[in-house]
Amino acid sequence: MKNKLLIFSLLIFFQVFVLNKIIFFDFLILSPLIIILLLYKYKKNSLENLLFAFFIGLAVDIFNDSLGVYSMVSIIIVYFRNFWILKIIGEEKTSELNDLSIHELGNFQYFIFSYPVISLYFTLLVLLESSSFLNLDVLAFILLSSSLNYVFMLVFQYLFLESKLSDEWG
Repeated sequence: MKNKLLIFSLLIFFQVFVLNKIIFFDFLILSPLIIILLLYKYKKNSLENLLFAFFIGLAVDIFNDSLGVYSMVSIIIVYFRNFWILKIIGEEKTSELNDLSIHELGNFQYFIFSYPVISLYFTLLVLLESSSFLNLDVLAFILLSSSLNYVFMLVFQYLFLESKLSDEWG
């Protein structure tokens, strides 16, 4: 638990002070906030999850002067994530899961679970921060940023989250 708290705190630090100010190749934004929102524990119909998302988004909003954009996007993402995980995995398997990581779900199910949520995250950010949406540049931004963040999320999980497979084979 302490390791996750430290990792989540470092990700918020990088989101606020480093990565939110950098746009790669004029199309890509790396957002560790989506990693925190996707990896947070799942509880069905939980007010705790929504409050966690609100306060994480509020922390990013305070440091970025974004007037509640990240708070609103975070709440919508966690609400959609809780709905989406039931559709993808099913209610009986979600009670067995400790984390919503690639180690628990597997590669294919994790892709089906996480990529639409990441795409929704960037779509909502564009809708709330930009004046134009139906533009080829905006669609390229959403797709490329979603793909970059998915790859970043995979690398992050393989490097920093422990796999439960070593317990099964030992």
